[in-house]
Amino acid sequence: MQLHYRYAFTYNYCLVVVSSMVLKAIKKRRSIRKFELTPVEDDKIESILEAGRWAPSFSNLQPWEFIVVKDADLKHQLYEAAKEEARRFAEAIEQAPAVIVTIVDPNVDTRHFVEDGAIATQNMALAAYSLGLGSCWIGVYNTAGEEAIKGILDVPQKCRVISLLPIGTPTEIPVARRKKLEEITHYEKYGRKSR
Repeated sequence: MQLHYRYAFTYNYCLVVVSSMVLKAIKKRRSIRKFELTPVEDDKIESILEAGRWAPSFSNLQPWEFIVVKDADLKHQLYEAAKEEARRFAEAIEQAPAVIVTIVDPNVDTRHFVEDGAIATQNMALAAYSLGLGSCWIGVYNTAGEEAIKGILDVPQKCRVISLLPIGTPTEIPVARRKKLEEITHYEKYGRKSR
């Protein structure tokens, strides 16, 4: 009986610690636009990709695939294709040592492929933070640059490009600004601000 209690305590303690680590990563992660030139180790890239692979998806259909881009010329082409939509974040594409491109196949999941790709991207951004790296989500789905990016990376026509995720060691970390929770929370129905 006492042995069982000890394992239950350890399990619950681990859940609390892991939960607080996840919440810390969510709150501390920032969009990084400037990176060191230091390459990102392949094992870290693989860990980040694993986080994307383990993202939840509608009916577990997993419609995503990822392209890791390190080549400077390809990164420059991605920058040129995305700069109109990405604006001030576009420079991160060229500066980062690696860019992970999330693509999805709408034929695999016709209803939720955008959300599925977005969740995978978020998982990878959080994983990058947990490994001491920075990232910057650049959404390109349904933009003028999406088709150009597909051409640059030989993405099949049936697929869609959800995001570019530049990854590297940050040289600066911006200050976070968030609305207060009470500004965005409603209870039971929209407009009801009290419990």
